[in-house]
Amino acid sequence: MCFGTSSGQLNQLAHYGPIGAISLIIWITISGFHCLTQWFPPDSKDILSVINFLIFWIWPVVIFYNYFRAVFVGPGFVPKGWKPAKIEHEKYLQYCDVCEGFKAPRAHHCKKCRRCVMKLDHHCPWINTCTGHFNHANFCWFMFYAILGCTHALLMLCPCIYRALFAQYYIYARIKNVPIIYFTFVGLISCILSIGLALGVIFAVGFLLIVQLRSIMRNQTGIESWILRKARDRNHRRAKAFIYPYDLGFKENFRQVFNWRESYNVIGDGLIWPVRDGSDEYALTCEQLEQKKDKRQRTVRYEVVQSYKGSYITLRYGFCTCICIPWSDETRMPIEKGDYVLVTRWERYWLYGECVTANETKKNDDIINSHHRLRRRPRGWFPRCCIYEAFRIEDLWSGKINPDSDVVRAQLANFSPEDYDNNDEEYVEQNEENQSDDTASASSASSSSSKTLNQRKNHKEKLI
Repeated sequence: MCFGTSSGQLNQLAHYGPIGAISLIIWITISGFHCLTQWFPPDSKDILSVINFLIFWIWPVVIFYNYFRAVFVGPGFVPKGWKPAKIEHEKYLQYCDVCEGFKAPRAHHCKKCRRCVMKLDHHCPWINTCTGHFNHANFCWFMFYAILGCTHALLMLCPCIYRALFAQYYIYARIKNVPIIYFTFVGLISCILSIGLALGVIFAVGFLLIVQLRSIMRNQTGIESWILRKARDRNHRRAKAFIYPYDLGFKENFRQVFNWRESYNVIGDGLIWPVRDGSDEYALTCEQLEQKKDKRQRTVRYEVVQSYKGSYITLRYGFCTCICIPWSDETRMPIEKGDYVLVTRWERYWLYGECVTANETKKNDDIINSHHRLRRRPRGWFPRCCIYEAFRIEDLWSGKINPDSDVVRAQLANFSPEDYDNNDEEYVEQNEENQSDDTASASSASSSSSKTLNQRKNHKEKLI
């Protein structure tokens, strides 16, 4: 659970992520310092040893400084109930039912933090909050210094352990001017483990830092990169290709995050953003609204024929279902026989959708045109074998099934149902990137469906 950001409360550290990250830093630091004092201890007569000692302790200071700023400063939240200054601009923005306000440009809702986050990149469990507008720079600096600190620790650990393992050789060979290093069994195991942890940090955090710098170079968050990819897939439908509005050039894109001209202070308030010449500040949000409309058209309603309790152990539904689980931390949705599900994402053995209970009454025309629902329906993943499929939707998209066939016509009412909830949380966007190939192919294939399906979808758009 995310206890909230920008609050400065210490209970935000009461989570496996911060506890693990802090423990890892302390472990590697103590092990490295133990080896440093034996192999290259500070000596007033040796200036290099003093410099090495001081640099070694600079790393944990700058690492913890940027880490705690990333945690306690937080990404920045859109105020609850926020509205644009001009009421006519509301039609260009998405409305968040949870925060009861509009989502500012570049803001997305985080299910873990339960708030709309300014310039949301991703929710990071290691800082127990999101990476966003106000803490993006500190998060990157934290990763950068963590890599340098672990590299320095390795330079202390590896030679020290090597000489400890071959201490007898140095003693019998009577090699002078070489410190003889001894380890207890626990100390030796601890230092060897520290080497593995430091290497893991260098490679894992290094990869994440490269991904972050690549995003900063383009002035895109992880979610915006996914939206832009879908926008490019939709370019064949419009006369003018979509242009990403926030790409201000390589140098300016980096300054938007690190801002070396103004003492590294954050630029802007997170609600209004500079755009490139000829672009509109609501271009990306309008594109996302269009993509939401496409997603609504891809929705298919299925009847549940087998109950599922939401468990993570699904061997009773088949061996392949048990091992081919979705690569996502989204919830598993319990469903009961007789319910209906509105499916928006398809995996080979799993589906993601929204549950419509059997006793839920169908909306009338007035409720169809409403933008709000009194009670949000549960969403999540469930085994594909739990629903009845007259045909696999992938076969329809790939052209294996004729859209005008009798079996498709019989299921026509289940395509793009009117009662699908369009107010989808942005947390789904963070996880949709892992299923990009399936969704992208679905988007392109759905545009080439038969005239009958298109007429059905156009009718639904008019209702909404």
